[in-house]
Amino acid sequence: MRIYRFRVLIDHESEAFRDIEIGSEQTFLDLHTAIKEAFAFIGQEMASFYVSDENWDKGPEIPLADLGFGEDGDTPALMEQVYISDHIRSTSQRFIYAYDFLHMWMFMVELIQAGDPEPDVTYPRVVMSMGTAPDEHSKEDDLTAGILPDDPYALGDEEHAYEEEGDDWGHDTEGEDHDEFGHGSIDDLGEEFR
Repeated sequence: MRIYRFRVLIDHESEAFRDIEIGSEQTFLDLHTAIKEAFAFIGQEMASFYVSDENWDKGPEIPLADLGFGEDGDTPALMEQVYISDHIRSTSQRFIYAYDFLHMWMFMVELIQAGDPEPDVTYPRVVMSMGTAPDEHSKEDDLTAGILPDDPYALGDEEHAYEEEGDDWGHDTEGEDHDEFGHGSIDDLGEEFR
């Protein structure tokens, strides 16, 4: 078994990254779990790896679960079925890891070293940690930004469509006695209503 060291960089202003070592005969599910733990993400959200190239283009997908979205009707192999060594094509192999399809946390995963396993070491393991990772739920506030005003029920300087003279039907009401609700008094009804 070979040990691969991957640098995992989160696509976030913090530029936090973790170096994770994993065995060639371990699965992408193991790598998925290791990345989540390394960045303190504890949710059970959907995720996928994408085999990538030197330009970080998305290639074949390795999903956590079958969502029925396979291209050309093919069902892609799941993380638990795919060994890390199945997709190592070069000494600088790259993957894109997408976690939580609603908030779209994106990670760049790049092979930076390969070697033999150390005795009595359990893999995968984090061997370097740089920067403070963002909170997993920090993107939730971003989803509603700009959609709703700060307080949709606040009373402001609304313009009213009331005329100074006349009622809503265009009748002239000047000189008529009306209460605060726009109604006249009972005296205005005539003899037949008394």
